[in-house]
Amino acid sequence: MYKYKELLFGCPIPFTIIRYEDNNYRVKESNINFEEDIYAKIRDIENNDTIQSLVKATIKDTSKTINIKNIDVEYELESQKLSENEVIIWFKIKEEIIKEQACDISHMNFLSNLIHEFKTPLNLIFSSMQLLNKKIDNDNISKGDISKYLNIINQNSYRMLKLVNNIVDDSKIDIGHDEYNPINHDIVSFIENICESIDSFIKLNNMTLIFDTDIEELVVAFDMEKIERIILNLISNAIKFRKEDEGNILLKISSDDEFVNIAVKDNGIGISKENIKKIFGKYVRLNDERSMIKEGTGIGLSLVESLVKLHNGSVSVNSSFGNWTEFIVKIPNIKSNKKLEYSINSNELDRVEKIKIEFSDIYS
Repeated sequence: MYKYKELLFGCPIPFTIIRYEDNNYRVKESNINFEEDIYAKIRDIENNDTIQSLVKATIKDTSKTINIKNIDVEYELESQKLSENEVIIWFKIKEEIIKEQACDISHMNFLSNLIHEFKTPLNLIFSSMQLLNKKIDNDNISKGDISKYLNIINQNSYRMLKLVNNIVDDSKIDIGHDEYNPINHDIVSFIENICESIDSFIKLNNMTLIFDTDIEELVVAFDMEKIERIILNLISNAIKFRKEDEGNILLKISSDDEFVNIAVKDNGIGISKENIKKIFGKYVRLNDERSMIKEGTGIGLSLVESLVKLHNGSVSVNSSFGNWTEFIVKIPNIKSNKKLEYSINSNELDRVEKIKIEFSDIYS
């Protein structure tokens, strides 16, 4: 193969060099493992009419590209004349097929993670119920036992509900059926109320949440439910990737003529440069062994990005590995012409449940 070294190293994809002589076709060189490779069914070059036609055409100096379908993959065959009676054929998989295969692998990983995510809370719920029943049967149950096991059942029920909500919302956005209902409201006071609502939970996890703003009041159009979901998700993420002893979360709001900027910064374990490039990818789990929480479906940050895009905004991330991470959400600094009412009481009642759901997979 030394004769073709420069040519082949310039294009490291599956290839076969065929020698055509005296009306016979012979494979001279190849980097395809015909026993194990997915290209196995093309090994019978001598009886493959498509490849024979391509070899003949190339030798006659009319080289061209021919598309064929083989097995379950569509190949693009590209040929080049090497000598008077030798032709090299590259077997290229079309880009869209590569993307489909990558998507299939991603979905398989997601399903595997999802099964694990459901099994964990289900096992905790079932085991708690079994222990409760056993204590009841033995007439050896106390109020403390009941409270302990009911809390486990309750928390893990919320955890499963969070999984279902994320999957449903993600699917709605994918098919374009997610509702977007912006109203004009003071976004500063709205986010400040969220921070106050979760402050006690933050402290239970040995963390401090600081709310800071350059502006006292700013009325803009935003979907309250979705902004709340974004804030809770980003703060939940900061808790998951905190350092072991303690941590700080800074939520800061600023604005200019074009955008409202919502920054959530923590002093946690940080994100590597490699992971930053893929952090918003769907079904992506960073699997950082330094993190306090090891579970997750990989939907959270992808969903955050989708919810921000519904506002015609953007989300970005900066990080210093081992030191801090900052997510910056930008939404347009505009008002809506629609006249919609906002019910404070109903929103605050719902928030208690939303906090329980969003933080259900974080254990203090």
